[in-house]
Amino acid sequence: MTDTRSQDIDLQEEAGAKFHRGSALSIFKSDRREDFMALLLALLIALGVYLFV
Repeated sequence: MTDTRSQDIDLQEEAGAKFHRGSALSIFKSDRREDFMALLLALLIALGVYLFV
């Protein structure tokens, strides 16, 4: 008794191709902002490892 459409909540269509955007629970308004924040966090972690190890 599951909703068969529950997996399609984050389904996007662009240029005729369908893909899953990722988590529907994202706190970011756009994928680009999420990617840049992940990159910044990774750079900060790498800098911390470089400086403290």
